[in-house]
Amino acid sequence: GDLLYKRHVRTGRFKKKQWKTRYFAVADRMLYCYNVSPADNAASRIVRSMPLEGAIIQDTEKPKYPHMFEVHNMDFLFRMRAANEEEKGKWMGVLKQESKANPVYPQSIGQDVDAGKNDKVGKVLAEHQGVKETVKSGQEAFSSSAVIQALSPSQRSRYEFYKQERDFVRALTGVAEMLRFKERDMRKKLAPGLMQKLEFPDCVYVPMCNSTDIWRRAHSTFYKETRVFNTKERCPTVMYFLTKRGEQLHHHRGGMKDVNLDVAEFLHLQYEVPDPPSGGGALAAAATKKKLKKKKKDFSMSNITEGEEEYEIADDEDEEDDDDDDDEEEGLDVGLWKETKEEDKVGKSSSDKAGTTRGNRQLKQFIRESVTQLPHKISQRIELRKNQSLAPKAFRDNLKKASSHQTSMSYLDHIPIVENRSEDESDAMSLDGHSVVSAGPGSVLLADGIVLTHDDHEKIDRESLNRAKAIVSGGETYSEQTARMLKEASTSTKNASDLDKDAATCEVLCVIAKSNDDLRQEVFIMQMIHFYKSVFAAASLPIWLKTYRILSTSKDTGLIEVLTDSTSIDGLKKSKGYPSTGGMRAYFEKVYGKPSSRSFQAAQRNFMLSLVGYSLVSYLLGLKDRHNGNIMIDTRGYLIHIDFGFAFGMAPGHEFSIERAPFKLTRDYMDVMDGEKSECFTEFKRLFVAGFEAARASSQVALGLVEIMMYKSNYPCFTGSRYGNGIALKRFEERLMLSTPDQKIRKKALNLILHSIEHTGTKAYDKFQHMTNGYAI
Repeated sequence: GDLLYKRHVRTGRFKKKQWKTRYFAVADRMLYCYNVSPADNAASRIVRSMPLEGAIIQDTEKPKYPHMFEVHNMDFLFRMRAANEEEKGKWMGVLKQESKANPVYPQSIGQDVDAGKNDKVGKVLAEHQGVKETVKSGQEAFSSSAVIQALSPSQRSRYEFYKQERDFVRALTGVAEMLRFKERDMRKKLAPGLMQKLEFPDCVYVPMCNSTDIWRRAHSTFYKETRVFNTKERCPTVMYFLTKRGEQLHHHRGGMKDVNLDVAEFLHLQYEVPDPPSGGGALAAAATKKKLKKKKKDFSMSNITEGEEEYEIADDEDEEDDDDDDDEEEGLDVGLWKETKEEDKVGKSSSDKAGTTRGNRQLKQFIRESVTQLPHKISQRIELRKNQSLAPKAFRDNLKKASSHQTSMSYLDHIPIVENRSEDESDAMSLDGHSVVSAGPGSVLLADGIVLTHDDHEKIDRESLNRAKAIVSGGETYSEQTARMLKEASTSTKNASDLDKDAATCEVLCVIAKSNDDLRQEVFIMQMIHFYKSVFAAASLPIWLKTYRILSTSKDTGLIEVLTDSTSIDGLKKSKGYPSTGGMRAYFEKVYGKPSSRSFQAAQRNFMLSLVGYSLVSYLLGLKDRHNGNIMIDTRGYLIHIDFGFAFGMAPGHEFSIERAPFKLTRDYMDVMDGEKSECFTEFKRLFVAGFEAARASSQVALGLVEIMMYKSNYPCFTGSRYGNGIALKRFEERLMLSTPDQKIRKKALNLILHSIEHTGTKAYDKFQHMTNGYAI
């Protein structure tokens, strides 16, 4: 309905707005503001929207006008005026109901139910949203919830794990969000205190990994090491966590420890369905089935048809067995993980369509597909791990046999996607008989207090790396930093006893939490970079690209992997030890030695190989905003590009952008490669042409990936009159030069290089960024 409202925008200061009459609607836990009622005018449009999750709805203090109330969250503050007190009460009741989380489906909307209309629904909703917290460590106990009580113990434990994990990740990005509203000079002082207050449930992890990566449980935070990056609109926060692995699990089977379990294996073993009681077989299964059936009768639920979101408790005398209930019970195979048969799924869907069924259909599907089943690939991998005592050849044959049934063909089969793990992260570190697979580039603290420090195997000598770390990483590598932090944790009175009692292996995990930033486009660009990394690897080209993890947790929050032992080109040139004259060439000679030395040549080749990779993807993916604050360099000479907010031709200034070069190739870069007539630059050109040809050979896959992601996309690079309606895809196809004959591609690729060297637009953009944001040239 219509309301008078006045909006305040939370920026550096409140900007006052005038009272306006607008049509408001509540749906999907959002408050939508229309210019006119959609029912009365076809031209109605949404002019404002506000998330209601966690919003505060309250009466206005000392109201200037009658019937005033406020709705506000971290971003907006709406002051509303209703026509009368009754209307005000109804609005506040609906908004308060929507601001509360549903225990099972937090993203689903709640309902403001008229008690006279449906007392049972109102009672259930009150139970869902009015229960006090009774569980320690921030766990919410919904003891009166019929849905939660209906879960079996194993289902309940998995539900609680998922909920705790979601809340933990939300708390991480919440720190960055809270700091964003503080004064910039106070953020660094407040960040450690906020991190110290973080709560760590019994089993959570930082989800910056794949399911096949090593499991590391988040134990505590090194809050004193917290760092923040001050910007006007955001406050990215660098967080350090003490993680543990190799802890005892599988308690009901006598205990088990394995420091090299991956995420999927650990979670399955930790939350697997318990074995049936002794005496087993059909009798045990029947007894359990009977027990489950009795339990289901106690908490059965009435039919909820498509579109309804209300719960209703069914009377016991109305309880009848139906096909849906039988299928549900048969789908629970006690003691075993069981794949749901395809015909069962078809039977369920057809019965749902045919008529009314008892129970919340969405909840049943959630439990059936997400809570009571183990993905087939994970069950295969766990079974094969149990047979690791087989001979290597037999083990490989067994693995091949286990996966032979997967014969589905796809167009991506000829481009194997490489693992997102660098060579220095895949080695096993050992000392005095201890062996543990490294889960990252940092150090590892063993149970007996020994700290294993990671050591790389590059051709660059130790003295050169020491000189590089003094300039790039402040005199301490990430491996040395984590070793120091682990030793401090092991010797501190508070942590020492806790670390020793379960004899776990400990590591440090570092992550950047961001808020007020949509990372979904950056996730996609990183996936495309990973794709091209796989293309170059399949073509046996030594082109180097760094793919790091980006996790978008909502439309404006996310987590980013920290690039260790590296700094931006801007930070490098502002460092104390950077040469005052001579540019990057002088830096390379100062750090890695004479041009004829092995270390210099290795670092120079690293620089060239990474420059080839990022020159190709910058051109192909149309990456812009390539100033020296968005290009990193590490201690071994590799370049790494970050921040992909401008991609597929989208650039600052749009059609007036001065970044006109195919990619960035400055005089600094050319000097590091010994100039245009050097062997290093000749190799650069050879690899660039070969990489471009490999990219063209896989163009149909790349175009398909982009076209899929463009469909109804809200990415800035695919929307609007400048880039939407397939414009970005068409330009991407033009950059691939698919209409050019193969025999002319080499000349076209070399012209791209020639056109990029010391391009006027590159120089102008670097100068513009230096004048406006202070980035070094």
